[in-house]
Amino acid sequence: MTKADLASKIRSKVGLSATGSMTYANLFFDFVKSEVEEEITIKFNGFGSFTVKEKKARKGRNPQTGETIIISERKVLKFKPSVVLKSEVNKKYKNGPNR
Repeated sequence: MTKADLASKIRSKVGLSATGSMTYANLFFDFVKSEVEEEITIKFNGFGSFTVKEKKARKGRNPQTGETIIISERKVLKFKPSVVLKSEVNKKYKNGPNR
């Protein structure tokens, strides 16, 4: 799903104009971005949470050359889905996937 798809769904559900719905989509993403930049955990009840975690420096290997390298420490954004979201996603697999 793209940002334009999200704006289209907002437009169809709420009845806003195309520019209005795109404005709301942009505001949402700007809010999430600014909060995670400040390392604030964002929790959406029934959906999940976004957190910033620190990864320490570690040894790695260049897969093309086999050379050992040091991967620098960095911050990563993690998403943890809620139990509600997990159960909704896995609901159709309750009796095994239909293949």
